Amino acid sequence: MPFIECHIKQGLSAERREKLMRDIIQVTHESIGSDPKIINVIIHEHPVENISVSSRINGEEYGERA
Repeated sequence: MPFIECHIKQGLSAERREKLMRDIIQVTHESIGSDPKIINVIIHEHPVENISVSSRINGEEYGERA
C-alpha cells in the first residue's frame, strides 16, 4: 500500500492539487503496478519563506548576508 508525501510551496489552485494527486497515483500505478485504489497521496503546502533549497534562504547563498 504505497503512501506518498509531496512537499510543495503554497499557491496551487484546488484544480492543480487534484491534478497533481491524480498524476502521482497514475505514475505510481504504472511504475510499480499497485492498484490505484490502495495508493495514498498527501500534499503538504508550505509558505515559501519556510523553504530553503540548496542552502539558499530567500534566494541568497549561504553566508552571503552580512
